[in-house]
Amino acid sequence: MLVSLTSSKNKIRNTQCNLLFLFLDTQIRLVNPDKSGATRCSGRVEINHNNRWGTVCDDGWDLNDVEVVCRQLGCGPALEATQSAHFGEGRGQIWLDDVSCSGSESSLTECQHRRFGTHDCTHSKDAGVICLEIRLAGPQSARCSGRVEIFYNNSWGTVCDDGWDINDAEVVCRELNCGTALNATKFGHFGERRGQIWLDDVSCSGSERSVTKCQHRGFGKHNCTHSKDSGVICSGVPVKLSGSTLCSGRVEIFYNNTWGTVCHDNWDINDAEVVCRELGCGTAQSAAVSASFGEGSGSIWLDDVDCSGSERSLTQCQHGGFGTHDCTHSKDAGVVCSVILPKPRIFMNPANKVKWRSDLNITCSISPQSQQLLQGEFTLKQISGSFSQTKPSTTNSATFRILNVDFDKDGLYQCEYSYDSSISTSDSANLSVIVSLEQPSISVRSPNGGLVRVPEGAEIIKGYSFNFTCTTSVHYPGAVFFLIFSRSKIKYNMTSVNNSAYLSFPVADFEHEGDYSCLYEITLPSRKITAQEDWWIHAFVIYSRTPILRYVFLPLILLLENIALHFYYKVSKKQKPAKKENAETDVSRDEEVHAEEETAEEIE
Repeated sequence: MLVSLTSSKNKIRNTQCNLLFLFLDTQIRLVNPDKSGATRCSGRVEINHNNRWGTVCDDGWDLNDVEVVCRQLGCGPALEATQSAHFGEGRGQIWLDDVSCSGSESSLTECQHRRFGTHDCTHSKDAGVICLEIRLAGPQSARCSGRVEIFYNNSWGTVCDDGWDINDAEVVCRELNCGTALNATKFGHFGERRGQIWLDDVSCSGSERSVTKCQHRGFGKHNCTHSKDSGVICSGVPVKLSGSTLCSGRVEIFYNNTWGTVCHDNWDINDAEVVCRELGCGTAQSAAVSASFGEGSGSIWLDDVDCSGSERSLTQCQHGGFGTHDCTHSKDAGVVCSVILPKPRIFMNPANKVKWRSDLNITCSISPQSQQLLQGEFTLKQISGSFSQTKPSTTNSATFRILNVDFDKDGLYQCEYSYDSSISTSDSANLSVIVSLEQPSISVRSPNGGLVRVPEGAEIIKGYSFNFTCTTSVHYPGAVFFLIFSRSKIKYNMTSVNNSAYLSFPVADFEHEGDYSCLYEITLPSRKITAQEDWWIHAFVIYSRTPILRYVFLPLILLLENIALHFYYKVSKKQKPAKKENAETDVSRDEEVHAEEETAEEIE
């Protein structure tokens, strides 16, 4: 679709079948016949001279020339100076040739060139530009809040959140004419995109013209996934209402660092609908004309505005160009919207999840950047708890800092914005306090000596008392211990003292035999956090002390027996030589007696 742009009051009409992007200056445009991947900041350069559009020859065409075009069109920095009709050949006039810019000019026609219409080219040498374009996208995104995306190498891609901070967000917000940065979001806060990740390790001072001018690894160099897509939340859109209420009044636009009005030529309900939606003020009730809310002063930025009603911002509608008009302030346009107060928004940093005992920032904001909004108040309320704080709106936002977040801060939150007697409430946002609970340890003992530890667990004598103790090294407020009995799946409540708990069984019986384990648990309004010991103690219940005798006294008796045998053998060894001597003595005496008897017989 080709759209022609004129500076008269006539509405802009569709005439041809090419893709054309229109910009802020009525004297320059970019034409891109290729719809695939096309953006408003790349295309064939065309100049309007003597009410006729013509192209620019690529002789001497370089990045300095492109820089001027990109700035003139409100795009980002120059990326490439295209030549040889990269974006297709134009028709008709070739207005400029041998263009030579220093890069600081405010308009391409201010650069050195031959003269309008003087050239030695054909349309096969039509010059083009590729400027950086940046946008905010993703679920729940708005014109001034969303996932940061950059158009580079004919493809949209994201920015990794490594090192992403408020200075980086400040550059993006300023580049998009969205006021100041409120938050630099991380971890895919506005959803994860597919495809390219163009930038990583971005480090801005905050004063750069574009985020691509900040330090970074280089286009396409990263070590991230889309789970780390970065985003921004900016303070507001460049539209405000000056009038009797916050959502009705004279429409003013912020452009070139100055607020200016809108002429009412062709101003209708579709135009008002875009303004009301942009400001979060509901639907349009009427489109006011003839300075119904008083005459403004200074610049008149827009005239011949023509919105379809679906645009996200008034500046995206067709119009005669910024500053181009034939009006006075007696024709200032206005709107009356359905909502008295715009709906506030709520943002958390970190986004929706915070580690236990760490700090949290919750920002409440109103979209329009209006002086009237400075008089209101923001109140942050915990729907599922007792937390509530109120702060005045110093700009159009207020940030609440919660230090050392505990489990009682878990739950839903809402922002309220109040002005006079009116109150507007945001959607709710859920905060989850996360923690990795330490696994508890378990031990068992018997106060009256009825327990023996065995390799398989513990043996407890029937009728004796015993108790279990569960312990952790860290105490979490509100956390409780439970003793789990696997045999009957019973969950016993335990008496807790700081970071330990115990449970006593006065009389052991066979029904107590089974596996036991500890469970550590924190109950929050919407969920539970648990940590269970990954090993169990098996308790055996026995009739008597036999196991005690077996494991204690029997080894002692065996030891004593060994000692007694040892002494017995030593004594025995000493006694054997004495017996041998006595035996030999007895034999000698017998022989002597026998000899004496034989001698007596011979004498006889």
